[in-house]
Amino acid sequence: MRILLTAFISILVSISAMASNGLVIHTTEFGVGKFHRYDNKVHAYGANHAWAPYILADGAATDKALIRKNADGSYTVFFSTLDEMMASVVQISASENKKVSVLNVHGHGLPGAMWFPKDDRALKGFMCMDWRQAASGSDVDNYNQYYGAVTVDEIMQIRQVSNNPNVHMGCTTGVSEWRDGVAKNAAFKAAFENDAQLHFVSCVVGLGSVGDSFTKDIAAIVLPNGTGHVETSMAFGLGDWSMPQGMGFWDYQSDEQVARDNSKYTTHQNDSEIAQKGSIRLASYNAQAAGQWSTSVLADRDFMSMGFEPAQLRGVAANPKISLSTEPMPTRVRVPGTNAYVSVEQR
Repeated sequence: MRILLTAFISILVSISAMASNGLVIHTTEFGVGKFHRYDNKVHAYGANHAWAPYILADGAATDKALIRKNADGSYTVFFSTLDEMMASVVQISASENKKVSVLNVHGHGLPGAMWFPKDDRALKGFMCMDWRQAASGSDVDNYNQYYGAVTVDEIMQIRQVSNNPNVHMGCTTGVSEWRDGVAKNAAFKAAFENDAQLHFVSCVVGLGSVGDSFTKDIAAIVLPNGTGHVETSMAFGLGDWSMPQGMGFWDYQSDEQVARDNSKYTTHQNDSEIAQKGSIRLASYNAQAAGQWSTSVLADRDFMSMGFEPAQLRGVAANPKISLSTEPMPTRVRVPGTNAYVSVEQR
């Protein structure tokens, strides 16, 4: 029995190693790439820093998606729209003749969505005016707005939105935008390994019942029905020079804690100084219920991984209940890490 168990463990290790040799693709929108470019100049990241792949090169053009191969064999895609990102992933997979094991999507997030346009038409529209200004703005502007204080009211508004499935936020890509994108580009889904992992390296994308639905739905839309999974953060994300291991977490604990953290954060500009343990929403395929994806929660995490994690990763079951506030739904919410607000529409 011991020999069989040892052999079984060896097989699992071999499978994991094979999967980790697949393509790792980092993707981020241009405005966040500019933040990392400036942050790296203030505090040099170093070659082994988790955020090094997200540094936009000096003088890089931003009028179309930029694909870069990194020294470790991974790729980075800097993009303006979801369509551009998807097309770039397909291009990399075809050129390498390999499928994708890890896709990291990095940017500013909201519950069940990320703040960037889905296509060129949305990019040019009124709703994405603030996003265009940030993406085309200076490095220092993208840097400074990242370190802005967040108020308790703004945090509670985001929590309120996270439990209302009937809202849509302007200039964001949620489930419907991803579904449309995959429908237009079927080769995107075909580019993933059976055990592929999709990490949304972003604030609050997995928060609330809206974040739970997003995590499951994206897995069903994008990934093969294998052993892969989707990860989203249930807290605000931290990802500057002081977080070399990857994205950390921060959230509301008390009014006093928020005031204390804000007073330090805006002057010290150091993410690690206010970092907390965080929770990650995990969507995995249920082989016993064909066609079904279920979610669990990985609690007490220090960071969100940007590399391949064990394919057998499982969290604790936690199904959020929709709990609508009696307060009026906000008509706009602030995008974490920015000075921008997006409209909130009831549908």
